[in-house]
Amino acid sequence: MRPFLITGLLLLLLPNLVFAGSEYATFQTFYQESSAIGWVLAGVFALIGGAVICFTGGTASPIVAGIGSWIGGMMGLSGIAATNAGLALLGGGAIASGGFGVIGGTALLTATLSFGTDVVVDYTIGKAVNEYEYSNLTKYSKKMTTLPLPMNDSGPEAYEDALKILEGIDKGSPVFSNKNQQIISNAIKVLQNSKDVPDIDESAKNSSLLSLLYFVSNDYVRAKIYASSSITAARVSHIKRTLPAFIYATSSLYEKEFNFTSITRNYFRYSILAEPDNPLIPLLFSIYLDRMSLRFNDGSLAEDSLRDVFNIMQTPSLEDYQIENYAILLSRYFIRLKLEQQKITSLASTSNETIKSSPKTLEAVRDSLARYDVLINDSNNVITKFISLELDDEGRDKATVFQRLLIKYIKDKQRLVLLIDDLKNYQDNLSAEESVIDHEDVGHEQVNWIRYTIPLILVFWVIIIARRRKYRDRDGHH
Repeated sequence: MRPFLITGLLLLLLPNLVFAGSEYATFQTFYQESSAIGWVLAGVFALIGGAVICFTGGTASPIVAGIGSWIGGMMGLSGIAATNAGLALLGGGAIASGGFGVIGGTALLTATLSFGTDVVVDYTIGKAVNEYEYSNLTKYSKKMTTLPLPMNDSGPEAYEDALKILEGIDKGSPVFSNKNQQIISNAIKVLQNSKDVPDIDESAKNSSLLSLLYFVSNDYVRAKIYASSSITAARVSHIKRTLPAFIYATSSLYEKEFNFTSITRNYFRYSILAEPDNPLIPLLFSIYLDRMSLRFNDGSLAEDSLRDVFNIMQTPSLEDYQIENYAILLSRYFIRLKLEQQKITSLASTSNETIKSSPKTLEAVRDSLARYDVLINDSNNVITKFISLELDDEGRDKATVFQRLLIKYIKDKQRLVLLIDDLKNYQDNLSAEESVIDHEDVGHEQVNWIRYTIPLILVFWVIIIARRRKYRDRDGHH
């Protein structure tokens, strides 16, 4: 009976075993080596590599470093490695913050999480909103945290050849360094020059690798093309496609026009929830949120779009990553609050008369205040959920830091409202003064008209009277 029982169990398990073995387009098949530990380390290395530039924008304050170390500590790291990895997740890479260019992520995080009302981001030296330009988006993305390179070297021949080339990557340098980018480019050429793979599952893995390599090369157009190809192949085979789905969604954010709700709910959400045990999930949220920040700056996204991301985070299957995910999202909320606060402060209190007297300036700061309100309400909702989680002592301390920080931003609204009121009064008084001047000019014109017109009329009548006398004298003479 026992052999039959074992055979029966194997038959029951066989479909699952076959399914698991044929997953060629998931994060696990790209990042897990012989154990789950290798999978986790891939993401950690990516964070640390991406965080090399964290401190180029300034030294992190104790609060920022503390929160960064706390996040990194939850990943099993310690010391500077924990701080760098945590800062990368919090948005510690380079962040394009508006028309004033690029501000170092750590400098912005320090200004954001330490709170202050001084102008550190001057919106008067550039445009308040950037125009869409793909080249600018890719330039700002180069130093942002990105996906790690694959660790699993098992796959089709071309895949394995490409992985051998990638072994030459300098792990001590960030992935965006010229040397590493050249190595990645060589791996891409090997894949593109390979013969077509007849097996559709293997084709999905090759396409997924191409999309990944283009993604880390900041070529989001090609990354999306190959991600789409991989998704199509995976659908035919009825296998998961989490990696290309993530790349497809994130790359779509670089298009001039895109449907954010559609790509987030149909692709990004799928990439997270179809593989909920993926230890890289906090990294995926961080990458997606950073790319969203680029589109806040050119007006393509509204702040309430962050709610869609938060809705995904609240899914019960992601419970193991909720603390990291909530902290990651809150950091982006506070960054947006800081930028709107800075926009209002710098524009409303500027000494530049042209900017200060422009109706467009008043319109811009009023719009920023409306965004500020949305961010306050939504971040309060996230913090409320955050505090309700089962937190240890350090987690409660960090949650309290976020809560106290939000209170400061809420209180600062009164100051911002007064700045906007002062700007409005200034422009109203300026309009009134211009109106008085206009009336005075009209009065002067009227006085001048009378001054010059009356003598002309007198001369005219003198001439008429003189002519009449002349004609009368002539008639009398005749």
